[in-house]
Amino acid sequence: MTRDRVTGLIAVVLGVLIAFMTSQLPASTMTGDIGPQAFPYISAGIMIICGIGLLINGKKPSPVFYTRSQFGRLCLISAVMLGFIVAMQFLGYVIACFAALLVLCSMFSQGKGIAVWKRIVFAAAMTAVMYLMFVKVFSIPLPSGVLF
Repeated sequence: MTRDRVTGLIAVVLGVLIAFMTSQLPASTMTGDIGPQAFPYISAGIMIICGIGLLINGKKPSPVFYTRSQFGRLCLISAVMLGFIVAMQFLGYVIACFAALLVLCSMFSQGKGIAVWKRIVFAAAMTAVMYLMFVKVFSIPLPSGVLF
């Protein structure tokens, strides 16, 4: 199995898991509202379709699926995302999102010489844009956290 096919399999499994977890969300009680399930279902569908595409069109086999450093980065990204989900409940969306984006930006900018202040500005700007989109445009409340 190639790295593309392994990645495709992971994408399909995560897509199915997201779809299952989305089915547990309560339906909207407002008439004409698409509800909280629409976007996660769309995301899950896209993930499944892309995963199937990678499974079907994966490159020829290579001797190594992931190198040790690539697998380590994959685990670290997964840990950051899980940490974001947990931190969001305690610290709120804004602080948790900013911290997760800053860590991910720092990971992806290693060796590229991107200044820390630029990563901070990017993380703050993206957090603000996403917060405003969810809260003001979509009217979806985000967790404020129990500690703050």
